[in-house]
Amino acid sequence: MKLRTLTPDELAAVYEREMRAAFPPSELKPLSAMEYLRGLGTYDPLGAFDGDGAFLGGALLWKHRDGRFLLLDYLFVPAALRDRGLGGAILRALAEAYPPGAVFIVEAEAPVGDPERDALIARRLGFYRRAGGTMMDYECALFGVRYRNFCWGSPLPEESLVLQKHREIYRQSFDQKWFERFIQLPLAPGEAPRPLIKWQEGET
Repeated sequence: MKLRTLTPDELAAVYEREMRAAFPPSELKPLSAMEYLRGLGTYDPLGAFDGDGAFLGGALLWKHRDGRFLLLDYLFVPAALRDRGLGGAILRALAEAYPPGAVFIVEAEAPVGDPERDALIARRLGFYRRAGGTMMDYECALFGVRYRNFCWGSPLPEESLVLQKHREIYRQSFDQKWFERFIQLPLAPGEAPRPLIKWQEGET
């Protein structure tokens, strides 16, 4: 497996062909927002390919300006290739692709109270646990969607530092008004997510 940066045309094709099917609209930011962040130098859209150049999946990462902390914005594998261990293989490839000491943060949707949807959510949470992620004690809400947060790295930083860097990844790219309106990071004890809102309504 080889990871490489997706070109704008490749990212657009993958977005339409794979990501729209893999993520609910409430979790999928617009392609224009991804390209905006790429233009700031804070976004790495990576594709995983086999030796023949066949697409195996993608990992899109939002980078802290310090280069050490990275938010795994999206991880996905084409539907026809799922349940073959490729998601875990991509995570391992990421650990090798970035410098030693890199710290990865993951936001995974929290249970919502719908049995069918929660079954899929439980699989995702279990996947990150099995991959070696440590669940943080804090939760967040983004555009009205509640997330649980995982982190992995060697050594694993203190949770207070993970939270600080997590917040700064959003703050470095968007202004204070945008952050306060759409980002609840962390969610205070007993605090509910704000009403669900589409990413498009918060685009810069």
